Amino acid sequence: MSHVLARLSGHGVTLVPWWPYGFERSADAPGVVTVIQGAGEATRTAAVDVTDARTVEHVVEVLPGPGEKVWRIETLHYSVIWPDDFAIESSPTGDSTPFYLWGPDESLIYPQGPLARDRIPPLVELAGPGQTMLSQRQDPGLESVDLAYRHEGESWRQSHHLVPFGGGHALVITAQALAAHAELTWRAAQAVARSVTALL
Repeated sequence: MSHVLARLSGHGVTLVPWWPYGFERSADAPGVVTVIQGAGEATRTAAVDVTDARTVEHVVEVLPGPGEKVWRIETLHYSVIWPDDFAIESSPTGDSTPFYLWGPDESLIYPQGPLARDRIPPLVELAGPGQTMLSQRQDPGLESVDLAYRHEGESWRQSHHLVPFGGGHALVITAQALAAHAELTWRAAQAVARSVTALL
């Protein structure tokens, strides 16, 4: 089986896909996950129904998993919830993030880390050229900044969410979206950040 940096667990199963892969689902059928493996003409697709989940060779291996009726994305170090309205996609080989979450009109959420806390600059310093700081929020266990910018004539928003991870480390959850989807993407990124659970 190809090495993957993230797998999907919940509803009594753990889904271990072959890389490269994607996971999709419908709000109307939360217990059914579509697994997409490969790309182009070599793409294979399998619909996994948790009521009768079975391994599909060269697409996804189905293992026993937690009975919680919530899907969680598991990496080597932590797990997070799979937010509604977003599909999961594997990261390219050598990328620093274990997975991507794609939403409407190329809305994107992705984690980085855990990183040594002293390697992460203050979030207020993460505004790039042409970006304007809209807000900075600090709650117990979570610090976030919201930035605005223009790209190809469109208004976009980007946010960074800093999650302490123990041992002097932290995760950074970054999100970006067209302004029209900014609220949806912010809420999803906050949900992901607040759901971070360390795995031993």
